[in-house]
Amino acid sequence: MVAKQPHFSPKQVASALQASESSVKRWCDRGAISTVRTVGGHRRITLEALQSFLIESQRQLETPEALGLPNQVSTVQYGTLIPGGDDPDQVAFRDSLAAGDEAECDRIVQRLIASGSTRAEVVEWLITDAMHGIGEAWDCKNLDAYQERRGCGICTRLVYKLRSQLAPVAPGTPIAIGGTLADDPYELPTTMVELALRENGWNAINLGTNLPADSMLRAARDYQPRVVWLSISSISNPEQFVSQFNELAEGLNSETSLLVGGRALTDEIRPRLKYTSHCDNIRSLVQLANILRG
Repeated sequence: MVAKQPHFSPKQVASALQASESSVKRWCDRGAISTVRTVGGHRRITLEALQSFLIESQRQLETPEALGLPNQVSTVQYGTLIPGGDDPDQVAFRDSLAAGDEAECDRIVQRLIASGSTRAEVVEWLITDAMHGIGEAWDCKNLDAYQERRGCGICTRLVYKLRSQLAPVAPGTPIAIGGTLADDPYELPTTMVELALRENGWNAINLGTNLPADSMLRAARDYQPRVVWLSISSISNPEQFVSQFNELAEGLNSETSLLVGGRALTDEIRPRLKYTSHCDNIRSLVQLANILRG
């Protein structure tokens, strides 16, 4: 036999939300909260309808005990909306990121580092997983655009915080530079590469986003790096991109390796590009860079 869902009155829900009863009734009448009606015509709200409202409105129950619910039910859960890894830390990080809880995201990151994981490992394990999932949830309209943008901002700040915890670069450390080319505004991936390389003994310098190929090439001539990386998350004009990419590749000296990666490097685009190696993830990029360093 299927268990019967609990039904709550607008007054009970208002008490749990710490909102006015008239507001809850108005939300019900507007369809923001789905309701059923008793025989006498009174509004009643199921637990499922309440949970849907909490997710869509980014609210939480301030006093769940008013509904006879345990405290943990008050937390908005996004796990079923955001695809990704099923490890509890990954699920918790995705939930916290989607909810905009930067402090909790930071706590999860720092706890994993304290337990022995490297910063690069944590970034790939948590942030890459979460941002892929949030992006897919946004595409499917399970999350709003602002939640995806906010998540990017939180993750970028977390990466910069992790970078600030590293020791200063020692003199003579091999140099790597990188960023994104023109019309690619995505900052997070290239900051993650910079962190991973710096943690692994490189003087890695993130040049930023939206760089023209000739500017990136001038930077390569100034720095004389052993490695140049390009994070490629967006290509608005494939023909123009291929042209500027190969202009950069051909302008690098023979002792500089060009490492590339990113979601926009499709099977149609990649064969047209000149580079040293394509890396599917940060781990493989770091491994290859360390081989090149010798």
